[in-house]
Amino acid sequence: MVARSAPLCLATSLLFLLCACRPLYIPPVPAPLELPERLEVDAGGVVDAGTPRLEVELVNVVEPVWLAVQWFSPANDEVASESVWVTQADEGTVLTLLLPADVEVVPGRWRAVLSASGRVLRQVSIEVP
Repeated sequence: MVARSAPLCLATSLLFLLCACRPLYIPPVPAPLELPERLEVDAGGVVDAGTPRLEVELVNVVEPVWLAVQWFSPANDEVASESVWVTQADEGTVLTLLLPADVEVVPGRWRAVLSASGRVLRQVSIEVP
């Protein structure tokens, strides 16, 4: 009699284990998030006469804001920064931001980080030969 109840006990245990792996409810689907509009830019970097240059197109300017750029050398040190005030009237224009003349340019990968209102918008790498 014990031999017959062992397979029944095993089958019952497996049934309970399989049921335990299934969710007991269907999770609710969250409502879609409405993201606020923010400054949109398109940026690219070039080397002009051995100096990194950043060209920034203002795609969508929602409100007047300071557009900041931080320059990082190949050693990953912040070597310069500047800010430009942009308004809705500047939308569609292309800004040219140069590495300041007092910064020594060395060969390697330079980075420029664009930010506005505490948010990073873009990071651009520029390879200086």
